[in-house]
Amino acid sequence: MAADSAATYEDLTTPDQVEAIMQPGGGAAVLDFWSPTCGPCMAMAQDFADVAGQFDADELRFCKINTAEASELAMAFKIRSVPTILFVHDGKILDGVVGKMTAKDLGEKSEWLLAKSKRKPGLFGKLFG
Repeated sequence: MAADSAATYEDLTTPDQVEAIMQPGGGAAVLDFWSPTCGPCMAMAQDFADVAGQFDADELRFCKINTAEASELAMAFKIRSVPTILFVHDGKILDGVVGKMTAKDLGEKSEWLLAKSKRKPGLFGKLFG
């Protein structure tokens, strides 16, 4: 785990950064939409950083989007409440959770996303992946 929790995830602030994730080939990513005025967001911030530090960023990216500073990014995803965590693979939102997640739940859901991202395409990938 990285000693500096800030290095375990990326802060996304521009549409271009989000576009890079939300396209075919964008890979697997966990997107945390949050606000500094949101109590539950602040309460789970360290858990998010801790869980992010347990994964290789080349396989699963963890990204935070501050909705107070980048409201246009939140609007593009139709985010209505924070925290909202989206689990994305190659530009497709595979799942989302609204509300505070425990470190355990976030870790399990991140493992699920990583397994999905490694699944081979096609029928056999669906059956045996």
